[in-house]
Amino acid sequence: MKISVIIPTYKPDYYIWECLNSLKKQTVSQDSFEVLIILNGDKEPYYSQISNWINKDEMKNIKLLYSEKKGVSNARNLGLYTAFGENICFIDDDDYIDDNYLEELAKGIEKYGKNGIVVTNYINFDEKTKEKLFETKYQNGFYTENILEIRKVFSMGCVKLIPKNIIREIRFKNYSNGEDALFMLEISKDIKYVSVIEKNTFYYRRVRKNSANYRKKKVSYILRNSLNLLNEYIKLFLKKGYNKKFIFIRILALFKGTIFQLKS
Repeated sequence: MKISVIIPTYKPDYYIWECLNSLKKQTVSQDSFEVLIILNGDKEPYYSQISNWINKDEMKNIKLLYSEKKGVSNARNLGLYTAFGENICFIDDDDYIDDNYLEELAKGIEKYGKNGIVVTNYINFDEKTKEKLFETKYQNGFYTENILEIRKVFSMGCVKLIPKNIIREIRFKNYSNGEDALFMLEISKDIKYVSVIEKNTFYYRRVRKNSANYRKKKVSYILRNSLNLLNEYIKLFLKKGYNKKFIFIRILALFKGTIFQLKS
């Protein structure tokens, strides 16, 4: 099993079928990857709906897991504990991928080895209008051993393939915002290179204005969350083996993000 695709989902809507269909169309054999769907929070009717889809489409490489405990971090961690793949690929349930997405990511790992990560370009699009809002322009085939050169990809868990030996026992911490960046920062110590796939393939990120990421939050919540994240960053800064400049840049990004949330 080369790849474990981990998809956390909470009260999924129509978009999850687009996500799963994009995995069904992958150009690699279904024997080479598994899909772990982790439903968290409310169980029905979502569990039955997903189960029916799996049975109907006869995708034998899909496993549906359930946890009463809400939260994307808990769901992803359950996926990590369950995964059999040598490499981990995170996909959000409202996003989808090109048909050759897994194939190109796997080629990158096979070419450069399991001591780094391979990333793709991604497109943000509006849920209602389907209008393209943003597109990254990473050069295909780009390779670097300096993570600062392509540090933006470390702000999210998706759009990449991560060897399991880099993740080791590190898990997502239970934050509602910023958990991706913290997780990527924690595993960065063992990332010796970052490579961009050699052929065009995209990860499509659906921008939903009513999603948890865009929902307005209380000032007290924003400040408490940011202070807790800052404390995590400082603890990593004091540890051996981490790139101090990279952590300092992440701290600056945290301050910038906090100010943006407070003004929103």
